[in-house]
Amino acid sequence: MAELKRKVFHILDLVPLSTSSVAPAFSISAAYGVMTEIMGVHATMSVLVAFPFFLMASLLLRKLNKISPNAGASYHWGAKLVGKRYGLFQFWIVSLAYFLSLPPIVIPAGEYTLDLLYRIGIISYSFESSVLWDSIVGIAWVIVSAIPLILGAKPTAKLTEAFLAVELAVLVSFIVIGIYSIPRSINPFSPSMLFDGSFLFSPRGFLGLAATLVIVATILDGWEIDSYASEESQKPTQWPGLSGIAGLAIVFSIYMVTMPLMSMETPTSALSVSVDPLATWASQVIPRYVWVMDIAVISSTASSLWLTAYILSRVWYSAGREGILPSKFSSVTGNGSPWVAVVSITLLEVVVQILQLSSPSLQSFFGLVLTAAGAFLSLEFSMDALTITYLVVKGSIPQRYGAVSLPTALFMSSVVFLGILDAGQAFGINSSQYALVLLSLILPGLLFLLRNRKMKLVEVKLDDLERDVRKDPT
Repeated sequence: MAELKRKVFHILDLVPLSTSSVAPAFSISAAYGVMTEIMGVHATMSVLVAFPFFLMASLLLRKLNKISPNAGASYHWGAKLVGKRYGLFQFWIVSLAYFLSLPPIVIPAGEYTLDLLYRIGIISYSFESSVLWDSIVGIAWVIVSAIPLILGAKPTAKLTEAFLAVELAVLVSFIVIGIYSIPRSINPFSPSMLFDGSFLFSPRGFLGLAATLVIVATILDGWEIDSYASEESQKPTQWPGLSGIAGLAIVFSIYMVTMPLMSMETPTSALSVSVDPLATWASQVIPRYVWVMDIAVISSTASSLWLTAYILSRVWYSAGREGILPSKFSSVTGNGSPWVAVVSITLLEVVVQILQLSSPSLQSFFGLVLTAAGAFLSLEFSMDALTITYLVVKGSIPQRYGAVSLPTALFMSSVVFLGILDAGQAFGINSSQYALVLLSLILPGLLFLLRNRKMKLVEVKLDDLERDVRKDPT
């Protein structure tokens, strides 16, 4: 059986991977406009409400990584610790979560690249506003993003670190400028921007929060990439999980500074209709250098694109060696890259980009896949939390983990079911249409349950696993 290359990632690689995979600049640009349209100046509150539960999810994943580091991560844990049928269904949920996360990255990748080229005078407005050219540039990014994955894990990490350095340098610079510009704010800061009980507990506020949380799930995920990179880590039972927590904390800190500044210094009406809220904010505080913000967003988008594909490629590689997918998916190159999985993901991304041209509205297509991705990401974390809860009930791990896993499972499940009531409204998607799409995507996953007998769990032999397990037998 071909194996991934071992002992590649140091924790100094894993923390940037987890941070860049969340992609703060891209996440804000892709989601904050819609969040503002739904919740107005209270949009940041949805991140503040969701963060504790995602932090709890990261703590649970750290525990699961200690028990069984594996490239299949979530679905492998479910199959090993709960049961094969549970893990097989979870494999489908995880695959949907990350595959559906790709189009909402590819579409903006084309938009932001064309926007930069237009701002610096290389192309005309007709090209910048063309859906066809947006798709062509998006497809180009899909192909480019496959290159570091084919080259191997270490090149992917180093390229990611370089792009993250550019992203953070620009973001920090604009944050400093934004803080300096606070005296000229359009909307003075108020604690209600972060939390407003009267708004939250009103019918409109509650449903708005429910809808927004589905989107927030797509901007607070990605840190878990270190779980899928555990087999390639130097200390697979120590560092994966820990670096994910660090990445989540870093990005949350960026959100809690940047988002309030954007709401204070930009008209709410302008943010709510913007396809690139960061550029809209930059145009308010330093108009001549908006194009610099485009560089940060493109850097963030590109790294998010190949890191999301990285996660999915490891899932499909693991599924190939465990008999869920054809064994060819477990094929790797000499540098340890699961090339069949990478090529398959790339081709499917190109097909989706071509299909989206037939959509009557690019914004509706974007909204549908974005909200669906948020729903399945929430389901993924919910199932991980249920795995921990199952271990607590069995008495396999201390009961204190139940105090974290139960609230996490309930919250993540609620995001999906309450989101159906109002999710997608900002994109012109009604609740019944959204629910039908989710159901039609979930049902094929039941077919994987038929592969119960073909699934053969692969216990990865890692040099330091036995020693670490003796230190922490739970």
